[in-house]
Amino acid sequence: MGRFWISIILGLELILCGSAVASARTAGIPDFKIRAICAPEHRAGSDPVDRASYRGCLSDEAAARRTLIKRWATFDVAERRTCRTESQIGGAPSYVAMLTCVQLGSGALPVQPSGRP
Repeated sequence: MGRFWISIILGLELILCGSAVASARTAGIPDFKIRAICAPEHRAGSDPVDRASYRGCLSDEAAARRTLIKRWATFDVAERRTCRTESQIGGAPSYVAMLTCVQLGSGALPVQPSGRP
């Protein structure tokens, strides 16, 4: 087999392994539709404040999803399960709410505001 074909085969194996790792990392993270989450802001109106609110919502949800993907395995399995279930209750599910839930459950966020005993 020539070097060309060996290079092609090795390249394909790397691509396939990389996608398997990426899908394993996101396993268990729900697939919410970000545009649906932010639909109320989108329907609010067409003035610049409403458009900025919609863009901010999209940005916040995408950032929360990226953080969940990066840190999912670091959160307790029971917390992930509980927060996933809670995120499905009433209203549009949200990556921001789910991230906050798992962070609170893991102690990554303070429960009381700073400066209070």
